[in-house]
Amino acid sequence: MQYTEPNFFNALEGGTFSFAYGISPYLFFLFIVLIIIGVWFTYFKTTRQLSMGWKSFFVGVRSCVLIILLFCLLRPVINTLQVSSQETYLGVLIDDSQSMSIEDVEGNITRRAAVEEALFDGGLLDELSNSFQVRIFRFDKETQRIAGIDNLSEEGTASSIGQALSYVNDQLNGLPLGGLVLISDGADNSDVDPVIAAQDFGVRQIPIFTLGVGQENIPQDIGIVDVSAAKTVLEGSVFTVEVAVNHQGYEGQEIELSINDGEIMVVSDVVTLGAEGVTRRFELELTPERPELIVYDLNVELQTDEIIGENNSYSFLVDNTEKAPLDILYIEGHPRNEYKFIRRALEGDNSLRLATYLQTGPEKYYRQGIESPTELSSGFPTDKEELYQYEAIILGDIEESFFNADQLQMIEDFVAERGGGFLMSGMVDEGFVSTPIADMLPISLVEENFLPAHLRGGLRRGKHLTGELYYPRVTNNGEFSPLLRLASEDAENRRLWQQLPELQGVYVTGRIKPGATVLVEHPLLQYQNQAIPVIASQRYGSGRSISVATASTWRWQMMLPSGDQSHETLWRQLLRWLSVSAPERISIDFDREFYNVGDEVNVTATVLNDEYEPDNDATLWMQTEDPLAALTDIPMEWDIEKDGVYRSSFTVEEEGVYSMLIDVASAAGNAAADGSEKRAAFVVTPSLREYTNAEMDSGLMARIAEASGGAFFNLADSTDIVSAIEFTPNAYSREIQIDLWDRPWLLALLISLLCVDWIARRMKGLS
Repeated sequence: MQYTEPNFFNALEGGTFSFAYGISPYLFFLFIVLIIIGVWFTYFKTTRQLSMGWKSFFVGVRSCVLIILLFCLLRPVINTLQVSSQETYLGVLIDDSQSMSIEDVEGNITRRAAVEEALFDGGLLDELSNSFQVRIFRFDKETQRIAGIDNLSEEGTASSIGQALSYVNDQLNGLPLGGLVLISDGADNSDVDPVIAAQDFGVRQIPIFTLGVGQENIPQDIGIVDVSAAKTVLEGSVFTVEVAVNHQGYEGQEIELSINDGEIMVVSDVVTLGAEGVTRRFELELTPERPELIVYDLNVELQTDEIIGENNSYSFLVDNTEKAPLDILYIEGHPRNEYKFIRRALEGDNSLRLATYLQTGPEKYYRQGIESPTELSSGFPTDKEELYQYEAIILGDIEESFFNADQLQMIEDFVAERGGGFLMSGMVDEGFVSTPIADMLPISLVEENFLPAHLRGGLRRGKHLTGELYYPRVTNNGEFSPLLRLASEDAENRRLWQQLPELQGVYVTGRIKPGATVLVEHPLLQYQNQAIPVIASQRYGSGRSISVATASTWRWQMMLPSGDQSHETLWRQLLRWLSVSAPERISIDFDREFYNVGDEVNVTATVLNDEYEPDNDATLWMQTEDPLAALTDIPMEWDIEKDGVYRSSFTVEEEGVYSMLIDVASAAGNAAADGSEKRAAFVVTPSLREYTNAEMDSGLMARIAEASGGAFFNLADSTDIVSAIEFTPNAYSREIQIDLWDRPWLLALLISLLCVDWIARRMKGLS
């Protein structure tokens, strides 16, 4: 219920009207009847003859005069509760977040300017100070007491009304607090429900009066809601930047999305906005040009009539610094074109290292790409520590007998537990059918005898159906997969695929497994009503696996001009996708996608030992370098509830790029070099939170007021708030009597009636 200063009519309705001398209102009504009867008798005989109408008029006027005199003599009063003047404190909370800088108040002024005009220039604060001991606070995500308007800045990157109410409660605890005035747009973006805090005030009879600022519906605005992009990329990689955009008032409008590297635009696209209020996601593909930390600026074309322009840009960081190459172990059964061209495809790619073990004849093997004389000197690794140094494994036309049972199981553990990648290329030995290798592949393995006659033989029969030339067909999943992307534009990507030469031969296995994805398939051959997959992928445990059921992708290089990079691009993307999923010995995670000045950064480091098992006995230090090159060392504490997980946090105070180095000292003291430290970076950017859903939330403001026993007002009606505060019951209200007999309007009515009576009597010639 909204309270204001009571008057005769609402006091009569509410039962708070009485006479100070104890006369019952019912007795007063009896006196009124007697007065009317008495006056009627005085006009029963008059010196001049009057009509019944004129008699009634004179009786009515004279009766009203006497009734008013009697009403005043009996001293009518209103019994009500009123805040004790100057004995009660009043807290005034002013929203000082960035959303208060939005120019959506009548006259095209900012919300803060409107508050200043009403509260300070308009005298509202002076009126409140006449009745209360006023304490003023500013708040965004934090709250502090201020002296006046000069202490407001509109720079807060978040709003937390609940936190502000709790802070004021602590600061004014013990004082006779008569109420709070909350001035805000209600765009609360914290995790604290302010209504709960308001209910606590309501239980203690401390009402909150909310003043809403801004428009409830911003008619024209385009805003970035979210941006998703890879934080770390490999050299030369193409990655996708996904931007979520919402708008009001621009349905069907074409706008430009662009990404800038400093002053240089590196990619742009024109998109069409959908329905109002519906968030749509758009994608831009980007390749970093410099081997360093790059801060990109994403921009949404600003319209001339937009109310909010701050939410049209966003900065994000991509780590394109030089990194140690991802190590891939390639076991090949015999020299073949596919082997030679896969190795050639990776030449010059510093992000990948291909260590190969090629069988050149009976008991003859050739090693390439090794880092030391001892690498692969004994053939395929015999223990996990040696195998787990790699991020991915390729098996190319190798017989099952090359491995022992422990090595096959170790390969499965490498993928399922280590999180590594696995690729089987070309012919698959039937001996793998009942081994862990068959479990990992995205396609089921079927013995040749169980296949239809026309599908038997596979790659080794050039005149057979399975050995003929064919143009591979890219599936819908493959067309939009980053693994098979030859160009960023869909149309160009399809054109380049159509220009690729024919493949020759396909190895026929069983059906695709549930959960696996076919990227490329045979255009004609089918098995059990399914097109035979040529390239398929799936997740397996913590890792990934790919099947390439042909040995002729080398034709994509040999049958095209020497400058064409399609073959290199496809194999690099396949192997990068396999390798990047493998976790490192030290991995760093942040609790948020982006940070703003004043935010707390929570860092989690996961540490694995030499066998890639969680290490709970390590000692970690985190060194951070802020944009001003100041260094800070912080210890990281082990999370006792999670194996191998260590945590730490700090607050960022500057915009820009923060660099981080986590140093690990293993309790065993034998950590490998790549397991002793890890670098990471993040960027602190201007906030979008205050400009997303920035319209005035009158619903929240009203709920806060209702939960506390107060009332909600629009800023335009702020003059009504003074009497509402004064006469709203609270813990420090006292009962008072308000006299009605001395009201100016009552005296004016009495004089008016006497004048009317005198003029009418003169007109009729009465004495």
